[in-house]
Amino acid sequence: MNLLLGLAPPYSNLRPFVLGRIAERHVMRLTLLVPAILALGLGACSGGKTEVKAPDAVNRMPRAEVEAIVKDYLVKNPEVLAEAFSELNRREEVRTFTRLIDEKDDPVIGPASAPITIVEFFDYNCGYCKAANPWVFEQLASKKNDVRVIFKEYPVLAESSHFASTAALAAAKQGKYREMHLTMMKSHDFSPENVDKMAASVGLNLDKLHKDMKSEDIGAHITRVLTEGEQANVKGTPGFFINGVFLNGYSQVQLQQIVDDARAKKKA
Repeated sequence: MNLLLGLAPPYSNLRPFVLGRIAERHVMRLTLLVPAILALGLGACSGGKTEVKAPDAVNRMPRAEVEAIVKDYLVKNPEVLAEAFSELNRREEVRTFTRLIDEKDDPVIGPASAPITIVEFFDYNCGYCKAANPWVFEQLASKKNDVRVIFKEYPVLAESSHFASTAALAAAKQGKYREMHLTMMKSHDFSPENVDKMAASVGLNLDKLHKDMKSEDIGAHITRVLTEGEQANVKGTPGFFINGVFLNGYSQVQLQQIVDDARAKKKA
């Protein structure tokens, strides 16, 4: 646990292709930020009463001179860079959240009209996901009835994680996702034999479960969520998007604050 951040650290054993895509994303974000910094620096340095638009100024000035102005401005006002990164992050999180909730075949619990949507990326072998699960279902049980949760099966920690996610999605085909999810979140054994025991305990038809676990659509579902997680910069599990605000890790205090802030905004 990272005590400074109050968050569970991202897991070190994420699949290599996940880590590779995360690195690429950071480079892309820096590239996208350059035009914003140029515009910000030039706008602030225009001076006087006449407003000078950044694109016009760039067209009239040599590149070296523009770079010198921007560098000088950022050295004198380093907080601007932090503000620019913060705003870029906020916009990216909102865009990512919008994409994530557009998928229609993810398991969802809660009213479709709920003003607060929690998107959770999780792995059944993740201890922090298990710790977060009671909080997630407390939000669903609230008398306010204003929260829905979209569950993103994100099996990145082990092969048994993939098997467990396959079983959970197959259980959804029998209308038993919630029951199977809660049962598996309490387990640390995802062998075929134990998964069958858990499935039988919640009333699943095992023959149908086994058939559905082999279906192409479930395999495609998991592949799609893995890609979503990479693109959303989910570095470890759990990863939460709550009305466009991203939190990677588990901190009940911070999660609850994000939900409380979302409620306050809806009332405003």
